[in-house]
Amino acid sequence: MIYPDASLMLHDRRIVPPLLLAPMAGITHSAFRRLVARFGGYGALTTEMLPTQTLLSENMTASPLTKRRSEEGTVFYQLVITGKAPFADALKRLLDHKPFGIDINLGCPAPMISRKGGGKALFDDMVRLHEVLDTIRSAWSGPLSVKCRLGHDTKDWQEQFLQRVELFTAFEIDALCVHPRFFHEKLKRRARWELFSWVKSHWNGILIGNGDMTDRTALQLLAPGSCDGLMIGRAAVTRPWIFQELCGITVTVDYRQVWDDFYRYTLEDFSHERAIGKIKEFTVYYAANFMFGHELFRRVQSAPNLETVYERAHDFFKKGPQVVGGNRQR
Repeated sequence: MIYPDASLMLHDRRIVPPLLLAPMAGITHSAFRRLVARFGGYGALTTEMLPTQTLLSENMTASPLTKRRSEEGTVFYQLVITGKAPFADALKRLLDHKPFGIDINLGCPAPMISRKGGGKALFDDMVRLHEVLDTIRSAWSGPLSVKCRLGHDTKDWQEQFLQRVELFTAFEIDALCVHPRFFHEKLKRRARWELFSWVKSHWNGILIGNGDMTDRTALQLLAPGSCDGLMIGRAAVTRPWIFQELCGITVTVDYRQVWDDFYRYTLEDFSHERAIGKIKEFTVYYAANFMFGHELFRRVQSAPNLETVYERAHDFFKKGPQVVGGNRQR
């Protein structure tokens, strides 16, 4: 379990406990963060990836991409910086929104992002990366983090990675979040946890580990010379209460109520046309809680409208599905 006094210090701001929700495209919108906040146990939440163009067009206080509720607590806004055009106006709009912290996406390997110069492509372009860090640090003195992978699987990957670390140090990046896979690797490939200690030996700031953080086994990484904090991604979509579990708290879960809450929260924040996709995507992960969760997944995914989604999900829960590793739900 997490020690009661475990925390992260970024500038003069404390994150307690050192557990963070990872940014996930299409998932960590306001409705999902609201669901996670209902359980608590985390130190900070993160928005989904926010393209700088989006910040210029969205209503910052109303859009589910950028809005936040008081119960969320500490929220990082993750920027995906694409294109070559200056993004000072988008940055100003974000700063006017008073974020706790800003995170820069340097790890997304998706072709649609890298083709526009974001994620992986920005990690590769040292000149552009220098310009981006300079622009942000000139306007923002608060907590600033970067999230990246190991780079490319080449003989000199360590040298390339350390060049970026030197740049992060020069611009006083507060926290480095590392997902220890190479850009081309899919999530089925084991995350290289053993490399966290190598990264930490070359990085004097806060190191946050990400990748395969699914249960209390990950807590072993919170050790001197390794990670200072952990970032939880898809496991938190399956079990939004995972942060409490990692803190050693026994959680009693009403699985149907959790799904119902997410359904309701999503309808409050999204139009019906957009909500159905968000609910289906959440259910893909949530179905992993059940022995025959593929039935929930299959029936919800094929539902033609929100009413049918709701009916089919409730039909599944009424049967008292058996939870993986547990008893049947009533």
